[in-house]
Amino acid sequence: MSYRSASARVRAALPRQIAGATAAVTLVAAGAVSVAGPATATEARPAAAVGVAGAVDDPTLPTSAITLAAPASATALDPITITGQLTLEDGTDPGVQEVAVNRVVPDETWTTLTTTTAVDGTFTLTDVPPLSGPLRYDAYWFPTENYQGSTASVTVQVAGRAATLTLDGPTNGRDGRQLSLAGTLGLDGEAPAQPQTLAVTRTIWNNRLDGAVQQLSNVTTDSRGAFTVLDTPTQGGRHVYTVSWHGDSVYAASSASHEITVSSPDSHIAGQVADPAYLGLAFRVTGAVTYDVGSCVGPTVVHLSRRINGGAEQQLPSVTTDASCGFGFDDTVSRTGQVTYTVTWGGNSTHRRTTSTITGTVQKQPSGIEATSPDRTLLNGQQAVIEGRVTDGNAESIGAKLRLTVRRIGPDGSSVDLPRVTTAEDGTFSYRDSPPTVDASTYPQFQYEFTWSGNTTYQASNGSVYFYIVPPDCDC
Repeated sequence: MSYRSASARVRAALPRQIAGATAAVTLVAAGAVSVAGPATATEARPAAAVGVAGAVDDPTLPTSAITLAAPASATALDPITITGQLTLEDGTDPGVQEVAVNRVVPDETWTTLTTTTAVDGTFTLTDVPPLSGPLRYDAYWFPTENYQGSTASVTVQVAGRAATLTLDGPTNGRDGRQLSLAGTLGLDGEAPAQPQTLAVTRTIWNNRLDGAVQQLSNVTTDSRGAFTVLDTPTQGGRHVYTVSWHGDSVYAASSASHEITVSSPDSHIAGQVADPAYLGLAFRVTGAVTYDVGSCVGPTVVHLSRRINGGAEQQLPSVTTDASCGFGFDDTVSRTGQVTYTVTWGGNSTHRRTTSTITGTVQKQPSGIEATSPDRTLLNGQQAVIEGRVTDGNAESIGAKLRLTVRRIGPDGSSVDLPRVTTAEDGTFSYRDSPPTVDASTYPQFQYEFTWSGNTTYQASNGSVYFYIVPPDCDC
């Protein structure tokens, strides 16, 4: 059987690469492989059907086929072996043939490799993946005057190489004092060629924070791959410092952590005012003395003062806490607005004195108007009879005569202000009114709305009752 020079055919058929992008890997059959470093390449790939001097496959010629097998995974810069075979339709051995292989990286740039088959068409291709990600290997055998060409592809998932990232420092610290942690970034035992930026976080666990992650300033490696993290904790607890490197095209991302137990003599007071808190009624104020780490042990004493709407400070009786340093007291104020309690604990042999404020809002007491009628269906000409009562938020009497406005709203939505009504001392009232004559066939509705504007102690309120005008023959 006659074959043209495979080497000459492949070189003539492959498209030109950009300057400086010539393949740097030589691959030969039977495991004899010489590997040099990879080179950057263009995005184009050769057309499999193009043969000598641009000839294309002749569909009347016998076909050929290429099979490829590759490892399912690999690591950047570690050699991999791809095996394959070129076969001819008529079953004859293809002889020594040159197969072109393009290594295509994730950005679709490629590098051309070549391998030579054994006489039976088998070949072995060894390559060093230059970076991580899915690398595709496209094999081409070009058409001859005797056989059609063929192609095959296989993809290898290439993992990034493991970087070595360390972080060390003290195991104990104190809030308010600077901590110094040191670490290194190594790439296969060498420092990175260029300075690398590392992200730094601090995660805190204590009585106030449950794993709160805080971003600290980035650090940069020096010529030895070393770096330093400096931080001054402001509270006690478990502090876990983590440095993270984003990785690059060859090396996978990496992180390292170091835990420091930070002690603190600080104490804290937190609390709340009951909501709602009403003017003239007792409301509850609660709180507790706590530490960053560990538990406060009582009983102990906290000292109190109060300001309303930023006014003059008024001293209140001191309060003794329970065994867990929790406290509570009732208070009553005569003005609405913001009430601020200043709470001070004097400290003890292990923890500092602390002062904090507890703030709430005092509002007017709610009021309500109940309005009812013994009969809410009327004939034209009948009076609306209304009984009602004004009460506080506990449905009790406000204990004063109150002036109510009255409004009648007709079926068409228009309203009329009616004479006002004054309640009795217990808040009760009665009202009579004759709605205007209307067409009763549509069962029109009239609404009577009673409104109280409130006073210095109670909020405004309103209530309504509804009547329906019915025809005389209505069985209502």
